[in-house]
Amino acid sequence: MKKDSNLLSKVSIPVAGIVALASLIGFQAYAEESIAFRSIVLFGGVGIAVAIILLSPSGRQFIVFFREAIQEVKRVVWPTKKETLQTVLIVFAFVLVVAIFLWVADKFYEWFLYSIVLGWK
Repeated sequence: MKKDSNLLSKVSIPVAGIVALASLIGFQAYAEESIAFRSIVLFGGVGIAVAIILLSPSGRQFIVFFREAIQEVKRVVWPTKKETLQTVLIVFAFVLVVAIFLWVADKFYEWFLYSIVLGWK
């Protein structure tokens, strides 16, 4: 059973790719038809390809993973507006302090290099 599932998983992805590619080729091949018909061909083929992938064993694993991820997001305790604002202000303050430090360090190195070492200015 495991071998059949593995084979199905290996075969379903390329088959889905072929179906999607065929729908794209069909979209281009029917250039003289209306855009509505061509769009139905394209989106129908892509929909079938997505269905093939989702019905494969790896697609089912993805669906389970996606559902668990949604449950995990629901369990997250999101910060309040006040906490978010405080964190943003702390980050801005830290960036400002680092920017001032780098500016002072740059001016010190400029003064040291040009005035003391090279004797310019």
